[in-house]
Amino acid sequence: MHVSIDHRREIPLGTREVVVRTAIASVGGSSVRFEQEVLAADGETAATVVAVLVAWDGEARASRRISDDERRRLED
Repeated sequence: MHVSIDHRREIPLGTREVVVRTAIASVGGSSVRFEQEVLAADGETAATVVAVLVAWDGEARASRRISDDERRRLED
């Protein structure tokens, strides 16, 4: 897994809600790249985030290929 966050402005202590918009940017052979935008209460971008998650085989303890069915659902 990889996560990168670019902080653009402060979200003050005590803020009760933010909006997070998430999109699937790409689907690779064994990973999915997500892009997120964190919006402050006034609607301005407070942070942008990129996260790459890897499909995992718990028994083999290794990454695995994303199945055709999973790919279809992710790309829908």
